[in-house]
Order: sequence, then C-alpha cells, then structure tokens
Amino acid sequence: MKPVLALVGRPNVGKSTLFNRLTKSRDAIVADFAGLTRDRHYGQGRQGRYEYIVIDTGGFEPDAHDGIYKEMAKQTQQAVAEADVVVFVVDARAGVSAQDHDIAKYLRRIGKPCLLVANKAEGMREGVQISEFYELGLGDVIPVSAAHGQGIRSLVELALDPLLLPEEDADAEPDLSVVKLAVAGRPNVGKSTLINTWLGEHPRRHHGSL
Repeated sequence: MKPVLALVGRPNVGKSTLFNRLTKSRDAIVADFAGLTRDRHYGQGRQGRYEYIVIDTGGFEPDAHDGIYKEMAKQTQQAVAEADVVVFVVDARAGVSAQDHDIAKYLRRIGKPCLLVANKAEGMREGVQISEFYELGLGDVIPVSAAHGQGIRSLVELALDPLLLPEEDADAEPDLSVVKLAVAGRPNVGKSTLINTWLGEHPRRHHGSL
C-alpha cells in the first residue's frame, strides 16, 4: 500500500499549489481566491524510489454546520480518515488565524500523525512570522514555498520517513545473529563426524564420503 498524505487547511493557503508540486502535475485548479476546491482530489507522487498518494481538500472549517462549508468539512474529514499523515498547511505571510486554531484543535483531538507546513515562506527567515505557528501545538513548523519548490523534498522525507518499512537490498548490513559455516576437506578426514558433534547427533554410517 502506498502512503497517503492529506493536505488540509483553511482556504487560500496554497494547498492546491502544493498538491500540484507534490504530484508534479496541474491536476488541481489553482487561483488566487478562496473556496475553489470543494471535493477531494487524488494524485500520485514519487520521490526517488518511493511512491505516495496525495489528497487535496477544500478550505476546512471543522465547526461548519450548514451549506457548502459543512459539505467541504465532510470531504476534508474523510480525507483525514484515509490518510497516513496529515499535512496541515498554513499561510506563513498571513500569520496564525482563528480558523487555524480550530483546525489544529481538531487535528490534536484525532491524534493522527501531522506535519505543520508554513507555505508561502519564500524569502523569509525563520523568525517571528514562522515561530508564531508553534502556538498551534502541533510541533515543529516546516517552511516551504509550493510556488517555488522550496523545502518540498524535505517535507516529503519527513512525511514518509516514519511510514517506510526497512527493505533488504544489496547495501543492507548482514544479519550477524546467524552464523553460516561450510565444512570442506578431502574425503575421509572426519567432516561428517565433526558436523554430527556440532549438531549433537550420534555418529551414523554414511553412504558415500564427505
């Protein structure tokens, strides 16, 4: 099963731009106004030999009770349920909003692995504008620029690292808990007797020589 990453956040923080960057596509429609994405969008991503699935979602209002925002909230909650890791996208330039706090509260409550990503951070140092997002209580803040591709590789590595199972390959360290020995020598020098002694077996007649 490929790991699944769900992008969530309030409207107009750049989720669809990040989706396009992660999937190397233009499948998500991008424009500079809120509420464009309403349903879940799925895409395939790849970094190195690892593949993953990304879900793009609409602007999330966890406490919406009616209308289109309630339906959008349902779509986002479904994406979160399907995800292995939630990528919570905030706007580094706009700063923390009340809606960001509502989303963070919801994500803390469900307890699913979550990365807090401050998008639109191009040209910014990790100063006050980034550090204020720590008050959301979701750990470290990852600055990225989806529009310029900055920080994307590190983001994917952080998202996938806890999900990847160790794979055996040519570069893997040998298992030193098991020792393999080969007994060699000319015929009739006692190789079988030696092996039987190691194995705790009684000597027996062999048909043929080792």
